[in-house]
Amino acid sequence: MKLIICKYCQDAFKLTYDKRRCDCGKSWGYYEEDGLHAVYGGETAVPLGFDNNSLRVAVIDQPDEGLGKRFEAFVIPKVCPTMLHSEEE
Repeated sequence: MKLIICKYCQDAFKLTYDKRRCDCGKSWGYYEEDGLHAVYGGETAVPLGFDNNSLRVAVIDQPDEGLGKRFEAFVIPKVCPTMLHSEEE
């Protein structure tokens, strides 16, 4: 799963096939038709990734109490073959 976080307003949103924006409007992004590649933009946009399998296991194993179940998340590098940063909207 891919998300965008805006360094300006701190809003985080998941990517969909429709273009979405953060609360302040400075960051945006969407999935391409293949569902793997994505385009995002705005100088305040930072792409995040969740390891889908790790997230799935954490959701299935959600504890009743305590700190919660951890899963793998990461900041996607600036140069990534599945994430295209664009200045054009």
